Amino acid sequence: MRGIMAAILGERTDSQNPSPWLLDWFAGRRTEAGPRVNPKTAMGLSAYFGCLRNISEDIGKLPLKVYRRLKPRGKELAPEHPAYSLLHDAPNADMSAMSFRETLTAHAMGWGGGFAEIPRTGRGQPGGLNLIHPSRVTMGRDADKKLVYDVRSNDLGADVVRLQQHQVFHIHGLGSVGTSGFSLSVLGAQAIGLGLAVEQFGARFFRNDARPGGVLEHPGALKDTAWAHLRESWSEQYAGAEQSHKPAILEEGMKWNTVGIPPEEAQFLETRQFQIEDIARWFRMPPHKIQHLLRATFTNIESQAIEYVGDTLEPWATRWEQEIQRKLFTPAEQNIYFAEHLFKGLLRGDQVKRSIFYGKMFGMGAMSQNDIREAENDNPIGPEGDVYYIPLNMQPAGGDVAIAAEKPKALETRAELASQAIYGVFEQAAARVITKEVKAAERAAGKYAEEPEAFGAWARKFYAEHVGYINEAFTPVAMSCVIMAMGQGNDINLVSSAIRNYTSGYIGKEQARLLAAFDKGEVDEWSQNRLSDGPSQVAQEAVAVTINAIATDC
Repeated sequence: MRGIMAAILGERTDSQNPSPWLLDWFAGRRTEAGPRVNPKTAMGLSAYFGCLRNISEDIGKLPLKVYRRLKPRGKELAPEHPAYSLLHDAPNADMSAMSFRETLTAHAMGWGGGFAEIPRTGRGQPGGLNLIHPSRVTMGRDADKKLVYDVRSNDLGADVVRLQQHQVFHIHGLGSVGTSGFSLSVLGAQAIGLGLAVEQFGARFFRNDARPGGVLEHPGALKDTAWAHLRESWSEQYAGAEQSHKPAILEEGMKWNTVGIPPEEAQFLETRQFQIEDIARWFRMPPHKIQHLLRATFTNIESQAIEYVGDTLEPWATRWEQEIQRKLFTPAEQNIYFAEHLFKGLLRGDQVKRSIFYGKMFGMGAMSQNDIREAENDNPIGPEGDVYYIPLNMQPAGGDVAIAAEKPKALETRAELASQAIYGVFEQAAARVITKEVKAAERAAGKYAEEPEAFGAWARKFYAEHVGYINEAFTPVAMSCVIMAMGQGNDINLVSSAIRNYTSGYIGKEQARLLAAFDKGEVDEWSQNRLSDGPSQVAQEAVAVTINAIATDC
């Protein structure tokens, strides 16, 4: 038997010197840069792990709920369906819903596929989702050319169980045949191997106290025993960071000559930075999401975060939703139920721009209030929310003269409905305004604690500049409300003027309150009150000002 194994392997088969093909099988194929890469070893590269972790955790933490379709439109939660608790609470007895979803997504990216067995109830509905490690799964076709999954009970391949397609929940990314995905750790092995090689070089470099290697030059010839002894004793005494800066004693005319390329000449740091960006490219990951902020700015980081949601997360969320539709609902249920991820929380930072867009679409008759609410993942307000308006006299798009004759009353109603639809945006704008002034006031109160006059001068200067910030925060929201209620027109100027007047009054009132709080030593209490009650109060006031301006103009 030993001779047979030696003949097969072609080299020594002991554990210290395994055959290259055996290493490729277990440890991954060696890359041109040197390190062996497989789905496990790739995780040692921080950029790779960061990308994998970000996407899998973000998909895992997103709310994923099962809904029932309503007629003619809308939806409602369907907690009675078995899939709801599997996706929202726990898919099996061993893990939570988030742990399951993030692990399956990580398997899909790193291994090329994430798998879970679906035990069925007597009615054909899912009774659980049991995770299967992708290393134990082999996909193929049976005699009828149907897709099947052969699952091994362990890594040695014993006790293979064949599962049919409807018994396996399978998430995968881009692939060559559409039924399975590429493993990013295999496809990007060379890039990952280069990154690992650079890290190993850095580790060795700093192990030697950030000094390159060198040679000992002896004027004579050394015997083998003397050569080995010199090499061993030198390494023992001077190799490693912990041995650095020890004085070396050279005898018999020996000299130390430094050799090697300094890391700055080998572009060590530049290579590390490029490899981070290269790995991010494989995952379509904005570099700032893995703490690579070299080119990030305050002006582009928000747009990159939104692009990350749309370009990186949504494709994976869509894969999940479509596989849920195929595998967790029976054919009779697929027209009744559906699953959906809720991205609203990740997009809140750009609500002002969305409100302006909705306002323009509403004003040209392209969207109704219910269309806007549906786009924001809210239920319709009722049949009255399905009316489409056009700018000319703001009559219904169908030309209902009776409704058009009631313009003043209808306009006021629409203004109120529009302001209610974007009240949350008003409140967020107010929260930004108040947070900025509270933080500035707290810093100034600490700086001028014993100088009331200096604090007063600071407050007057700050609020004189703050008025512009408030107008920039409130005016676009008010404009959206006008467009939703009336369409484009002269009303915009009137409402803009009303917002400026309100802002002036706001500045005078809050400046006086802050100065009074400073005199009493109560800036902390003022800050807490402003942050807790201020946003809703200011939003109510701004909404009222906007509605009054629209009603006055009509």
